[in-house]
Amino acid sequence: MKKLLFILLICPFLSKGQCLYPANLFSSNINNYNATVNWTPVSGVYSYKIKYKVVGAASWSYKNNINPSLSIQLLSNLQPLSDYVWHIRSHCDSTNSNNSPWSPANSFTTSNLNHSAPNGLNTTNINYNNAIANWSSIATANRYKVHYRIYGTSTWFNLGPVYNPVNNILMPQLQQNTTYEWQVMAYFDSTTLLASLWSASDTFTTALFVPAPFNPVVNNTLSNLQCNQPSELTLIVTQAMNEPDIGETEITSSGGYFNFGSINTGDSVGYANMTTATQSISSTLRAGLVFSNFAIINSYDSTGSLIGFFTVENDNGGIKVSSSSPNDGNNYTSGLISEIRFTNLFVTPPYEGNLYFYIDIESELGDLYSSTDTVSIWCNTTSVIDVKNNIPEFIYF
Repeated sequence: MKKLLFILLICPFLSKGQCLYPANLFSSNINNYNATVNWTPVSGVYSYKIKYKVVGAASWSYKNNINPSLSIQLLSNLQPLSDYVWHIRSHCDSTNSNNSPWSPANSFTTSNLNHSAPNGLNTTNINYNNAIANWSSIATANRYKVHYRIYGTSTWFNLGPVYNPVNNILMPQLQQNTTYEWQVMAYFDSTTLLASLWSASDTFTTALFVPAPFNPVVNNTLSNLQCNQPSELTLIVTQAMNEPDIGETEITSSGGYFNFGSINTGDSVGYANMTTATQSISSTLRAGLVFSNFAIINSYDSTGSLIGFFTVENDNGGIKVSSSSPNDGNNYTSGLISEIRFTNLFVTPPYEGNLYFYIDIESELGDLYSSTDTVSIWCNTTSVIDVKNNIPEFIYF
């Protein structure tokens, strides 16, 4: 009885085949943030498992369920300029109950002296809320990545990719009167494998913000001042740097009207241009919903994407143009020129005299601005007296 029990106890161990760990370990393609580990495969293996860590670190990282037909494995997201050690073992069944011991260690050091970080860092166009990071291009680089942070803090903000040969980028949404530092790294292929280290830091301090008074300049012009004629209507708003951003705009007139009967949904009714310190946008104006005395005008960029809309209507003997600008989060402009041109949608009044445009604008901070523009409408007429009734009669040429 004791002999049978002994046989039962040792049979499970005897039933398992021997599970061997791979041999001939070596490391290759070592870069700053990744390396390839290699081994000679072992027959009868279900999968491999790798563990690796920085020498002296307390915990291991693992690569599990490696296909048994493979003999290489990429280790990525490594720490640069660090000594690593790694082991591999075999799993010879699907339940992980028949495993080899861990192999002897192999080691490598993450470094790549052939792919240097960019240099020549300098910061220009420093404002209270943005600045431009510049660096010297590297001929063999594919692209760059920038990160920046408030000096002395731990949180980085990333920008990019910036594709070579471009060697600058705007750092946005900065805090006023604050010191920042930034660095740049280069990638030398289309993947993330051949990356340089981060460059040395450059530092700068943003300007103290001094707001300008809310004083937009508005110009309204007509291409045709003859009465009762279609005319291009151009509305131009200009703002100086650091003025409060425009929130709501309403422009009305004392006469004239929009000829909504001449347009259908989707028709082009003009164009718009907007220029700021950092961008220039051109768009096409197309009619959206059109009613007898009201229409929504949509603005589309060069790709056909909708970027904004506003309303136009005939109101109280004249016209009304109303728009609302989305808040961009900082409430102040970097400088603005906004032009809207309606192509022959506006019709001048059927009488001579002054035509008034009334402008009412409210900033995102509640500032109010009002002004009046005046143009003189004329009619090409000759006055003939009806002698019988002594009533002036106007003949239009």
